[in-house]
Amino acid sequence: MKQVLTLAALMVAALVSPTQAKEKRNAAFPKGTPVVVVGPITSPPKGELNEQKMQVGIGPERADYTLHFRDARLLGLHGEKIDEDGFDSRQWVRAEGTVMGNPRRIKVSRVQVISSDEAGFPGTPFARPGFAHGYVLSVAGSRATYPESTVAFGERELVLVGKVSDDTGAAQSTRKVQVLSAGNEWTLNVPDEATVLDQKGGKLSVHEVRKGQWVRATGFQTDDLRMRVTRLENVGVEDVYRTSSFFRSEWPLGYTEYQASRGSASRTEPVEGTVMAIDATGGYLTVRDAAGKEHRVYTGAEIAGKFKVGDRVRVHHGDPGRATAEPLTK
Repeated sequence: MKQVLTLAALMVAALVSPTQAKEKRNAAFPKGTPVVVVGPITSPPKGELNEQKMQVGIGPERADYTLHFRDARLLGLHGEKIDEDGFDSRQWVRAEGTVMGNPRRIKVSRVQVISSDEAGFPGTPFARPGFAHGYVLSVAGSRATYPESTVAFGERELVLVGKVSDDTGAAQSTRKVQVLSAGNEWTLNVPDEATVLDQKGGKLSVHEVRKGQWVRATGFQTDDLRMRVTRLENVGVEDVYRTSSFFRSEWPLGYTEYQASRGSASRTEPVEGTVMAIDATGGYLTVRDAAGKEHRVYTGAEIAGKFKVGDRVRVHHGDPGRATAEPLTK
């Protein structure tokens, strides 16, 4: 009898172990762990039922994670407030919250649409190497991820425009600035060697950049909502920002731009046109093509500094995002 029971137990274990193993892989984090979840919506909330939850699919297996967002802050693609009707299938979202009793249920405090579809996700500041199918990131302790990966985050060149939500303070004991851009609060580390400029291009101390000012930061994204700044421009107050060349009417709450996704031109086809603007220090050219469309491309300071406004150029888009430009004979 004992042998029969033992055999039965082994058979049950054999039947359930694959499922249990899958659940263990998908569990990733224990109850109460603060996490960030990034992935595509697989089952949107049912607005007619006032449903305060939705599902996202994480990893190659599209493991279902349920986001419970009652009383959470809900944001659209540009950082604007939305309700549950603003979420739809195939949109990619980023959610902040804590793991519930079921490891694949997350009590969310904030969730934002970050891309309208999968094709747009790689160009967002939330794409991470090795996680093309989304991820769950622990924001405490070891900052582990699901799915597990040994791929380093890597630094990507970034331009960020936003409003200072917290400055360095009167004590001047830190060189970190908090900036709100498109609904996301970034931490900007401004090292001593970074260039900090006022509205007229004069040198400025980072401690003179105050809360409420709009800024344009050039540098490298170092992690989730973190950036190391090489150049910080103090644009000014709201009214000044809205009349500046950095203002984007389609992104009134700020925006980020990666060199790899800069401009709307094809990566493989060269662009021919006229140089309309130059940021030699930042390394950017704005080129207007024959159709009147402007392409803002990153070439690096050395190449950008060789041109002047009015020059005719041909721009070849490189990988990852660095372009080369050559003069055209008139």
